Amino acid sequence: MAGEAGGVLPCELCGNFCHGGADNNFKIDIRDEFLSKATVPCNARVYVNGVTGDYMRFEAHGRKCSVDIVKGAHRTRIKGSGWKKFTSDFSLQKGAVVIFDLDRRPRQAYVVAQSVDLHTVEGSIFQTGMLMKEMIDGDISDVDEYGGSIKIEYTRGLTLNDAQQDILNELVLSFKSKFLGVSFVHCLTTTDTQVGQMKVPERVATSLNIPKEGLAGVRLSSGEAKTRVEYNTSTDGRIAFNKKQWRRFLSKTTLEINDCIFMFFKASSKSCMNVTVVVSKL
Repeated sequence: MAGEAGGVLPCELCGNFCHGGADNNFKIDIRDEFLSKATVPCNARVYVNGVTGDYMRFEAHGRKCSVDIVKGAHRTRIKGSGWKKFTSDFSLQKGAVVIFDLDRRPRQAYVVAQSVDLHTVEGSIFQTGMLMKEMIDGDISDVDEYGGSIKIEYTRGLTLNDAQQDILNELVLSFKSKFLGVSFVHCLTTTDTQVGQMKVPERVATSLNIPKEGLAGVRLSSGEAKTRVEYNTSTDGRIAFNKKQWRRFLSKTTLEINDCIFMFFKASSKSCMNVTVVVSKL
């Protein structure tokens, strides 16, 4: 079924683009209602029903997950506290895509930040596996074009465009001598901007070798919008910034939802602060 712009509309029954791809390698197009429970695409329902029981275990970018499978007369749902945790952990929003590969052991899921029309790719990605490899390789990168070995962690599934990558390369070149631990590239969500719940991944937090709680000086790479923000380390190993103070920092900037940012850490010049956090829009 074609839309006004000639695109393909989602299936009226399951809400997915379910008319292509292999049954055992299927994708779920995240909609708002799918954040609490998602529907398996029609073309994959029979297969999923046959290889799963009341739950399904899988790994997503190294994390182990378990979700409930509810099989109805016409729809199969993925739901439960495990699914809600999965969508929360990866900060999924409308437009994201989750690709499941049930033939691998352990079963795998891959998160793509932006929705893509998989059916227009020359040669099915479910046959070539090219997109899956790109997603795996894109999560963590070593930027060493300039003679350094800069460790950068990306928000799961995030891909920068050419202009953003050029800005990132310039920032790495400008600040690499000041880097402390692993840096972080992230796309701001409503949770980051409105709720103020900004967290830094465990791999980044561990690399900084700083106290589990303390005070950070957060500023833009231009030196503006300086704000003192308290932080602590949550039970999952991630650094969480004080919500009110993080929102205060954002209010001093033009940063908003869907902006990509480069966040790196350096030693603070002030004894009262544990670390300096430098943020730049890409």
